[in-house]
Amino acid sequence: MKKRKPYLLIGILLLLAALAAGAYGLWTSPLFGRRLNLSSPNSWQTQAAGQPQAALAEGEPASAAEGPSQPASDAEIQAQLAEEAPEMAELLQAQASARAESKESLAQTPSAAGQTACSSVGSLSALVLGIDENEQADAIRLMRLDFAQQRISVVSIPRDFWVPVVDMQEHGIKFGRINATYGYGEFYNGDGGGIESLTTNIQANFGVGVDRYFVLHFADIEKYIDRIGGVDLVLEEPVWDKEHSFSAGAHHFDGETAVIFMRMREGDSDFFRVRRQSMVLTAFYKKVMNELSVWQLVKLGLSVIGDRSILTDFSVRDVYSLACLAGRISGDDVAFIEIPKDLFHSMTTNLGASVIIPHDGVAAFLQSVMDGSYQPEEE
Repeated sequence: MKKRKPYLLIGILLLLAALAAGAYGLWTSPLFGRRLNLSSPNSWQTQAAGQPQAALAEGEPASAAEGPSQPASDAEIQAQLAEEAPEMAELLQAQASARAESKESLAQTPSAAGQTACSSVGSLSALVLGIDENEQADAIRLMRLDFAQQRISVVSIPRDFWVPVVDMQEHGIKFGRINATYGYGEFYNGDGGGIESLTTNIQANFGVGVDRYFVLHFADIEKYIDRIGGVDLVLEEPVWDKEHSFSAGAHHFDGETAVIFMRMREGDSDFFRVRRQSMVLTAFYKKVMNELSVWQLVKLGLSVIGDRSILTDFSVRDVYSLACLAGRISGDDVAFIEIPKDLFHSMTTNLGASVIIPHDGVAAFLQSVMDGSYQPEEE
């Protein structure tokens, strides 16, 4: 009997080790998706950076969009940019310097006094998408979760941005709206291909990568708004299209009405639709954080975790860090940021499609928001 005790002890230790490994895997693994495995941003960005706006506006392919060869080294890319697009080379160099200075200053800034950091990383970037019934990204949001400074920045990318599509050229697609790249990925590459295609094209055209993603359909948005009892908004001016109208003043929206309000497309521009989406998201956030009880928050969190229609690579550890951050900040610490109007213009393609042409400065603007160096202009 005594001889069996060492084996029993070893068995117990192995069991505990296996349980610990499983718990760690659950803690760090994606919930309902897979980690993105994107190519080097430099190899894509070099193609997109040199696209002439005339080609974008007319929908005609330019030579720079013929597709990637073998990824070039940083030195080769810098040399090519210096020769073919010296202004872009200077811009990228300035952006790199600004990001380095920003990271250094953030590293020297301590977290709030007396508080343990919500995460071991200083910040986390995320791409949040609202998908319509046609599998296109009707709402595109880039988020910077800043655990060191305890704030969240959310910047919108207009769905109608007309860009080079860098990963679909084998299918004859060289240019398109940025939101359509999600549908291209799902159609040509299968389930999960949409998020990879959209993220690849954001990275290629604007030099912005993401750590995590969160994808849900508008039917899901409607469902979760109803679960918290709707949202309250105050409209400064009336809003209408061919089918719906909302007067100025206070409104209580259930899920269906909130989604209708978010997706109205007639009567104004894509940027007003972005603002309406931000209004609903802000109202949702404020109600969740200020009006729900702890038990209601737990129920809401469990319903999200158990929702198989949501696609995300957030892990349980990420969710914990985000919940910790959300519990420490107020509404003033969440900034919804819009791309300045002088960084884009509207255009009609040769096929009659109304699109938005982003200017060169859009990349630098988005990068500043995501690396923490963005400073809002004083009014």
